[in-house]
Amino acid sequence: MVYPDPALSWCKHVYIMLQLNKSQTTNTVAFYPDSPISGSVTQVRFSGSQDYDRNPSTFDGNVISNVANTPWVIAQISGSSLPSASGFYTFDVYELDIALLVWNTTTIDWEDANTQWQEAKSTTTFDLLTTLRAYNSGSDVPEFTQYVSPNENGAYTTYIG
Repeated sequence: MVYPDPALSWCKHVYIMLQLNKSQTTNTVAFYPDSPISGSVTQVRFSGSQDYDRNPSTFDGNVISNVANTPWVIAQISGSSLPSASGFYTFDVYELDIALLVWNTTTIDWEDANTQWQEAKSTTTFDLLTTLRAYNSGSDVPEFTQYVSPNENGAYTTYIG
């Protein structure tokens, strides 16, 4: 497939709003990157901030689509990694490479290591794939399931003039 596929050239002008929900175990999202993603990348990094107060947020997603066969990237994000604040966010999405560290080749000082060696990983972010908008349903919105009293009906009158 020639990238970008001429039949999908309109996709570059379609703006996607991701819908994220912290209470879901897994969030599946799809986006069309501005540049081709390499076939060996299995993760992407979302890095951005909430539009309201610029509170920063970064989380990773696992690529589940076969990027060799489609220009769309489909990724799964754990709900527990999403920000707790609800609202609109703007994220830059990067290719992410996570590799296990090799003994005697890392520059991490012994005093700074805070994980078991089997779990020690190196994370490298690559080219910016795209910038996306998202709405996150966080855990800061209370759910009201019971009224305080049995009669919670209200009425109001409007007057013209």
